[in-house]
Amino acid sequence: MTPGALARAQPDAGGRQVVEITVRGGYRPHVIRARAGVPLRIVFQRDDDDACSERVVFSAPRLDRRLAPAGMTTVDLPAQPAGEIRFTCGMGRYRGRIELVDGESRSIVAQLSERAALVEKPVGRALMLWVFSLPPVAILAVLGLDPPIALAAAGLALVAWVVGCLWAFSRSASPG
Repeated sequence: MTPGALARAQPDAGGRQVVEITVRGGYRPHVIRARAGVPLRIVFQRDDDDACSERVVFSAPRLDRRLAPAGMTTVDLPAQPAGEIRFTCGMGRYRGRIELVDGESRSIVAQLSERAALVEKPVGRALMLWVFSLPPVAILAVLGLDPPIALAAAGLALVAWVVGCLWAFSRSASPG
């Protein structure tokens, strides 16, 4: 996922969720994650004079709004059940989606995966990967390793993940 591709709606004092989207050659971010059952306010900042960016059309509820040529346009969506809402420009070239999730029904793995997707720093990513590699280390400990060897294996796994993520990050950040 590219930087800025996902945004979480933030709660406001009025009991709504709020998110801002910049319209410039598309929607940034183009994916919004929000809680189901809570009204959502989307503030569009149009920085694009392309005719395609003049309108935004939502799949549910069926809304068609004209965006101000310059400045902000607010669109309020009522509370919706868990699922997905798609939105496009009037011509269908710019696309976005809102993922409405029910906070209580998400599994721990889904929550950890979601957090891992938001971690940008290589050490943070390594720590998240290390957490996922601990079950095999625990299985090895149960199968006959004594506790000091199991702890050493867990520490070695952490070092390996950090080194690997730092190396991968440096390779992806270097030009050419």
